[in-house]
Amino acid sequence: MARTGSYPHPVLGDTNDVSSLFEVFNITYAPSVDDIAITCQVRMIDPDVKKLLDNGMARLSIRWSCSPTISSGELNPELVARHADSHTYEGWLDQQDVRGRVRVEVQILATEQIDHYRLSNQHADYGDATFRILPGDVLGYAGYFEFKPDKLYDPMDPPVGSLFRFVGKGRGRQVKVRFDDDEHILVVFADDLLAGLAAMANRVDLQISLVVLPALMQTITYLKENSSPDGEDLTGRYWYTPIHDLVSSNGGFDAPAFEVAQKILGSPLHNSLHHAFDTEEVDE
Repeated sequence: MARTGSYPHPVLGDTNDVSSLFEVFNITYAPSVDDIAITCQVRMIDPDVKKLLDNGMARLSIRWSCSPTISSGELNPELVARHADSHTYEGWLDQQDVRGRVRVEVQILATEQIDHYRLSNQHADYGDATFRILPGDVLGYAGYFEFKPDKLYDPMDPPVGSLFRFVGKGRGRQVKVRFDDDEHILVVFADDLLAGLAAMANRVDLQISLVVLPALMQTITYLKENSSPDGEDLTGRYWYTPIHDLVSSNGGFDAPAFEVAQKILGSPLHNSLHHAFDTEEVDE
């Protein structure tokens, strides 16, 4: 009888150890500036294992590993939807923790010792045998999936920075966004305001929140306004396709521009406001 990982006890999964079903499907991932959102649907149909999950004696584990960065960890997923026979979970990976191919394994692990473990649907070859389960033992293995995340930007460069160009021009108080340049979306400042932006180099989160976020929102609105047949043809602009693709993969043009821009930039307002409450220890 085949055993997943040669476990000494029946393991719910893709072998014939247990006749019940445990599988992962509908897997998607969506990169943003800071994180990669991973969503998957998990179906587990076994009454005995379900009882263990419900009373906390077992837990769902979604573990990731990335060989190029020699990094690994638990995804700590959130339950985002309940279905008739399955659940959808979502978790996040830090962009800086991964590079190249990422492997994700979906398991059910024991959280405490179980002295007389036996499943109603275990294979007949086990007979009436019971097993001593220890914390961390694998009770279910739904397999693994791999993906190669597409990063939206190099961590050494500003987010979508290659698409925007900040320009100083004279004096004044207004900040304007221009779309008449083929290579860049131009954000035009008064010279002193541009100098003030440069002085905030140690707070990239604020630079993004104050300038890039509203400029990106205006860009999304501009593209939507010109999407009709009588609108301006923007396909020849260098920045058009990257922005269009980012919007399409983060909610689309029917979603509010404010929400889409925040997703693309990795929730910059959250990061800026959260940063305001960070404390730093000072040597006395």
